[in-house]
Amino acid sequence: MKLNKIFTSNMVFAANKPIRIYGYGSGEAKLCFAGMEAIVRSESDEWYIELPAMQYGGPYSLKLICGGEVTELKDIYVGEVYLFAGQSNMQLKLKESSVNLSDCVADDRLRLLITDKIENDERYSLKDGWVKCESDNMGDWTAIGYHTASYLAESKNIAVGVVACYQGASVIESWVRKGLFAENGIVLTDEEKFIDHFEYPDWNGDGVIYSYALSQVIPFALSGVVWYQGESDASLAESRIYKKELSLLIDHWRSEFKNESLPFVVVQIADFIGRAGEPWSNIQKAQAEVQNEKKNVISVKSADVCESDNIHPPTKIHLSRRIFESLEKFL
Repeated sequence: MKLNKIFTSNMVFAANKPIRIYGYGSGEAKLCFAGMEAIVRSESDEWYIELPAMQYGGPYSLKLICGGEVTELKDIYVGEVYLFAGQSNMQLKLKESSVNLSDCVADDRLRLLITDKIENDERYSLKDGWVKCESDNMGDWTAIGYHTASYLAESKNIAVGVVACYQGASVIESWVRKGLFAENGIVLTDEEKFIDHFEYPDWNGDGVIYSYALSQVIPFALSGVVWYQGESDASLAESRIYKKELSLLIDHWRSEFKNESLPFVVVQIADFIGRAGEPWSNIQKAQAEVQNEKKNVISVKSADVCESDNIHPPTKIHLSRRIFESLEKFL
């Protein structure tokens, strides 16, 4: 019996949420974590167990004992764990942003897990497990993830896990299971879709990113989700239904992560003079209004704190502060 790949040393579990641990293989094993012990039995190729929720704390170790084989993970904390998901503005690295890296501080309390990507262009991937924030790697962190986690860690003096799952030029249809939108009456012709559907076919098929990347961290217990996506759905027809699509995504992810009240912070896409017009403003409006239709959803405006002459505005620190302040409301 083996642990799922997302369980490694340096990881963070979410406080006040069930401690979900799962993996592969059949048989019987003993699981030990933070003074708790449990026997895991499985007759299938997968196993899953929940331990009681815990308060902030650490470091702890986790052991899986199966027959004569012992797997031990170390330096594990219980803190806050957020999924940072979306497209290229979520993917934008700290070293690509407007801050000076010399002004940024490495912090042992911050831990990063990056899911595998179809576009294999990341310094880290799932095989690297959870990575501590150090001076030689923080430039490769998502800028929004780094700043937001830093604010949280400093404010609460806790460990913060950043689960990064993003893909530039990705459409929302790719982030939910295949067929979900069609089952809910959302069907568009090719002529009605934005060009990114066709320019980036490797990852923009129905359900592709959900199946390939997001599924890697389901159903790990999260503290919340930060969602920044929408630039690739900016056709007129898509923009008019984007709010329904986003609402379906929120419901779908809450079901998959086994938390019907899972907090969401939805970032409104920034203004961009190269695409000003009704489709762009429709997306922004949909992202602003979804908080009025869904509980535990907060919309965050970016247009007034980000550049408008670049579709990838490099200034992320002020936006991250707003995201942090929104997440604080859920704590």
